[in-house]
Amino acid sequence: MQDWVRDEVKNQVMGDTRLNKRLSNILSNLSSDPKGSIPCANKSWAETFAAYRFIENDKVSFDSIMSGHKSATLERIKVQPVVLIPQDTTFLNFATDLESKEMGTLRRKETNQQLLHTSIAITPSRDNLGIIEGSMWQRDKGSSANSRYTKSIQDKESRRWLDHYESACEIQERCPETTIVSIADREGDIHEWFQLAEDQNEQRRASYIVRAKANRSLEIEGEDTTLLWDYMTKQKSIGKYSVGIPRQPEREAKVSVSIAEVRLQGKGKSKRPLSLYAVFAKELSPPEGEKGIEWMLLTDLAVEDFKQARIIIEWYRNRWEIETYFRVMKGGCQIESNRFRTEQRMLNCIAIYMIIGWRLHSMTTRARTLPDTSCTKFYSEKEWRMIWIMQAKTSPPNEAPSMRDITRMLAGLGGFLGRNGDGEPGVKTVWQGYTKLLHYMEAAEALNGLK
Repeated sequence: MQDWVRDEVKNQVMGDTRLNKRLSNILSNLSSDPKGSIPCANKSWAETFAAYRFIENDKVSFDSIMSGHKSATLERIKVQPVVLIPQDTTFLNFATDLESKEMGTLRRKETNQQLLHTSIAITPSRDNLGIIEGSMWQRDKGSSANSRYTKSIQDKESRRWLDHYESACEIQERCPETTIVSIADREGDIHEWFQLAEDQNEQRRASYIVRAKANRSLEIEGEDTTLLWDYMTKQKSIGKYSVGIPRQPEREAKVSVSIAEVRLQGKGKSKRPLSLYAVFAKELSPPEGEKGIEWMLLTDLAVEDFKQARIIIEWYRNRWEIETYFRVMKGGCQIESNRFRTEQRMLNCIAIYMIIGWRLHSMTTRARTLPDTSCTKFYSEKEWRMIWIMQAKTSPPNEAPSMRDITRMLAGLGGFLGRNGDGEPGVKTVWQGYTKLLHYMEAAEALNGLK
């Protein structure tokens, strides 16, 4: 069993010690070849059969699979002063081959689309601490936008944003020394969310940062109804600074920042007026032909000067890590390739790969956030020594290298060239290198067993 697996299942609650042990074996085997199928990742037919039996077991659920990892994540959160919890939805497309009906090589596929909503815990320096919550559902194909609009929040898909915010509140209650901030993009701009936050008691209330989508009406004393964008556009800039653009490393956008405490109008009996802070960041001179950055961020955190506004903007920008995590899940773990036909089996399989995806993602983030620390805090001695041998082609040093050095070497096994202009390795080369590493270690153990 890999060392990291042992840590993640230490407080596992499966209701059966045999199931705990089986989950450990499955995590260890599948993480050695996350892109491969279950039969490919397991070493024998017996282990493959046991993995399928585990996933199909009625006693196994998403929550029970995640219980040990969530406990380990909570311990990692408790030692942090601030933890950001971005949440988002990704679409999963599961395709099944249909019969060809004697039409030669032509193939038809039946597509089963599911939606996976996930919350992860990250530090302000973008270190992935673990998975907080996950939920999956299938959209009703017969429903229209108008029919969904007339439903109450309890019956809407958007209820997931409130449910995951409540999960953040549970974390805040259990980690009183840590500031917990739930973060969402435009889809999370829901009046009921802000209202739910206001209703929480102080010890339980997690803060939030949500990028505004609706141009809401504001209550301004002595004025007629004013819309949010109109009001914030008129506010005086309190400062300017440059921000990097995801997937465009060569571009930096200079944004002007303005802030204001605003009061949102209520609507009907269910939506009451609410007071919160708005931080508006707008790009000054976007490149010709491109739409410039324009972030309207709503938060319950007090924002009274440029320094505080910049913190809110940077914390919101960290939301990009959940997009990277989804990329790891889809590209590194190939979760859309599983062919489980029932909801329970599919969700159980996804829960396993969510933990593995966290491991692959955190290997990259840890090297960036703690570059100078010893790699022994994340890699076992066998792992870092094997990385050194296979990449440097020399005997490993007596003293363990830093996180940055060993992760760059690991990424080198996955195709990272490490040239002067290449920057730090991305998640793809890291997970490809990690897969090779585990294969090397397995081969070395087998060779030692023959001596």
